[in-house]
Amino acid sequence: MKQIRSKFGYGVLAVLLILPFLATPAAALEAKLSGQVNQLFMWADDGDRTDVFVADNANSSTRFRFTASEDFGKVKIGTHLEFDAQRNSSFALSMDQNNDGAFNWNDRWMNIYFDTAFGKFEIGKGSGAADTTSESDLSGTGVINYSGVADTAGGFMFKQGNGVDFGARVGQVRSNFDGIGRSERIRYNTPSFGGLKLATSFTNGEAYEFGAFYAADFAGNKLAASVGYVDGNQRNNFKQFSGSLSWLMPFGLNITGAYGERDIDQPNRLKAYHYYFKLGYKFDIHALSVEYGWNENLRINNEDSSNWGVAYVITPWKPVEFFVSYRQYMLQAASGPDPDDIRQAMVGSRVKF
Repeated sequence: MKQIRSKFGYGVLAVLLILPFLATPAAALEAKLSGQVNQLFMWADDGDRTDVFVADNANSSTRFRFTASEDFGKVKIGTHLEFDAQRNSSFALSMDQNNDGAFNWNDRWMNIYFDTAFGKFEIGKGSGAADTTSESDLSGTGVINYSGVADTAGGFMFKQGNGVDFGARVGQVRSNFDGIGRSERIRYNTPSFGGLKLATSFTNGEAYEFGAFYAADFAGNKLAASVGYVDGNQRNNFKQFSGSLSWLMPFGLNITGAYGERDIDQPNRLKAYHYYFKLGYKFDIHALSVEYGWNENLRINNEDSSNWGVAYVITPWKPVEFFVSYRQYMLQAASGPDPDDIRQAMVGSRVKF
């Protein structure tokens, strides 16, 4: 394994060294500013209390980015600098909150890339090779309902029948096992082979990720599929597989599914699983969907959690979306009585610039 890692590192270094000989002088990189604001209004009920919130939609957070790129001969060089600017993230909401919540300023991307005929090489903070492999979704409702179901309810605590905390939050019992996410890494992406792209990355903490992504458009059908593998090593102490598939048919019907499994490096821990299914319909500027998903053994052995939800999204103009959603979260306790369900209804808008 060490020999393979060394060869990978030497290969990246060799490409970086030959880049100056492939390039020709050009003007400064052309820069662009873009981003979005994504806000929602939520009603929530944990079986003991109800409350309403105005929050940032963590499914696709408020953010802004600077990108720049330029062709230098046969090499395209670019940068990607992006930040979250979230006030009151929907993932962090709780029934005890009585204020505007915290403002979080997070770095999402600080990336440099070199796109060549031999593939794309990246260095800096950004997506690992397995990131988004659980999130293939052509339904048109991903802005509010997608496989990362904890993003709209992660901070809500399950309650027992007498209003006492059960001891588990939604974010602790639900995950779509979507790689390591964004981190400091080096990454290599192959050129496209008939719609298929492969990727591998190395992250601090000796974590390795591998991903495969496929996209096709045939006879009016659209298909998106991806699979990923993570060896978290010292960083996360687990090994993980994930995959997702989404099929949009010519008449608007679409089907989406995701699956993941995680081997947790702890004594006597059972393997954890993730499942997610969505049935949707798109027509003109409208998109509707119904979802169901569950996790097994994520927080502790023999504890299962699930949810179902419905969503409607209308996109009257390309950069503007309005959404409505309802979700219900359930938890099956490893022992003893199950806690109350958590319910939420949301309405909001995402505006891109």
